[in-house]
Amino acid sequence: MTAIEALSTHGLTELVVKRDQDHFVATARRTFDDGVDFATFNRDFDTDSLPNPAPVVLDDARVRTLDALAPTLDHLESLLAAGRHQMVVMKVHAALGITTALFVHSSTLGRNNGLHAIRAGGFRRHELAEDERDVLTDGANLSRAMSYKNAAADLPMGGCKMTVQADSIALDDAARLGFLAYTIESGRFLTGPDMGFLPDHADAMRARYTRHVTGGARGVLGPTGTPTAFGTFLAIKEAAAIHLGSEDLSGKVVAIQGLGAVGFPLARHLAEAGARLVVSDPREAALIRAHEAFGTLEVVAPEVILQTKCSILAPCAFGGVLTKEAIEQLDCEMIYGSANNQLAAVSKEGELELAEMVAKRGVLFQADWTHNTAGVMAGFEEYVRGDEARMSHLEPRLERVCRDGTRRILERARAEGRTPTAVAYDEVEARIYRD
Repeated sequence: MTAIEALSTHGLTELVVKRDQDHFVATARRTFDDGVDFATFNRDFDTDSLPNPAPVVLDDARVRTLDALAPTLDHLESLLAAGRHQMVVMKVHAALGITTALFVHSSTLGRNNGLHAIRAGGFRRHELAEDERDVLTDGANLSRAMSYKNAAADLPMGGCKMTVQADSIALDDAARLGFLAYTIESGRFLTGPDMGFLPDHADAMRARYTRHVTGGARGVLGPTGTPTAFGTFLAIKEAAAIHLGSEDLSGKVVAIQGLGAVGFPLARHLAEAGARLVVSDPREAALIRAHEAFGTLEVVAPEVILQTKCSILAPCAFGGVLTKEAIEQLDCEMIYGSANNQLAAVSKEGELELAEMVAKRGVLFQADWTHNTAGVMAGFEEYVRGDEARMSHLEPRLERVCRDGTRRILERARAEGRTPTAVAYDEVEARIYRD
C-alpha cells in the first residue's frame, strides 16, 4: 500500500518525519477539509486560513500503530539517516490523485535570511505508476545535493527538493496547480520546474498562486536550463585546460546523454566551441531538433551512450547513471554534465567510494553540484530582484562559482592527491551541518 492510500484510509492528508541525530519523530495530520477548492488558493484562503473544521493530529506513538504506513516510514527513516536530512513532509490529496514529498536536507544557510523562503530546490513530477520507494529515493538524493549546490553557489538558502507523484498536469488544471502552490507556500521554499514540469507550469503558478516559483518561460531570466548549461560549459572548459592541457574543445568528442532543457543548450555551446557531438535521447523529436540546430552529429542508443569512446562524457538526463557497473565500462577522459546526482549513491560515503572508482579509471570527475548551480542562482536572482533581475548581475557570479570554483577544486585535489569530489565536500560541509 502506498502512502497516499494509507493516509487516505485514515482520513489523513499529511505525514511528517523529523530526524534528531539518530532518533525519528513521526506525526500525521488532517490539515484540510475534503471540500476545499484549491483553485482559489491565495485568493479566498491561504496557508494560515486553510479550511479545516475537523482537524486531526496523531503523535509518533499513534502513527506507528498504523501498519499500512510502516513500510513507508521505514524507507523514509533510512533515507533521512543515510543522507543526514532534517525532515520530510508528505502531503496527499486523494481526490486530485496527487502526492507531494518535500525533503528538507538542511535549512542552516537560510535561517534568518530575511525571506519567506529559507530553502531552495526544484519540483519534479513522477508518474502515479512509478514505484513510490524509487520516487522518494530520488527526492532524498536531490534534496541532499541541493544543500551542497546552494552552499557552493554562496546562496543564503538551505537545500530541499519536492517530488510530485501524479498524472500529467494541464496548464489550466487550477485545482492541482493550486494544491502544488499550497505545498510550496507551506514548505517555505523557493522552487522552479524540473523533469515532469515545464517552464510554462512555473508561469501558470506564478501568475495565479505563488511568487515562490521562478524559472518560467515568461520570467525575466527565462527557463533556468539555459544558465545551467552555460555554467556547466564554463566548468568543462576549465577542467579541459587542466586535465587535457587546453580549454580549446575543437575536434574533441563530447558524448551528451539527454537533449532536454539543459542538454540541448549545452550541446549548442559545445558545438559552437568546435566539439564533435555524439548524442542520445529516447525522444525522436529531440534528435531531429538537434540535427536541425547543429548539423553533423552522431546518434547512439541511450543504452550505450555511457560507454562511448570520447574526451568528455556529459550526463544531462536522470541522475544515478554512474553505477559501479557503468564506471567499469567508461571510455572517456572527463565526466562533466548537468544532471543531478550522477553518482548512484544515497550518502556522501557512497559517493566518495564511487568517485574513487572513477579516479582509478583515470577519468576526471567532480561532484556535479559544484558546477550545475547556475539554475538555482538564476532562480534566486529573479526571486530577490523581481523585474530588475538581469543576466549581467548573474554572469560574474557564474564565472566565480562554476569556472573559478572548478579550477580551485581541481588544483587542490591534485595538490592533495584526493578526488575533486572529496575536496568539494570539505569545502561546504562545515557550513551545512551543525550536528
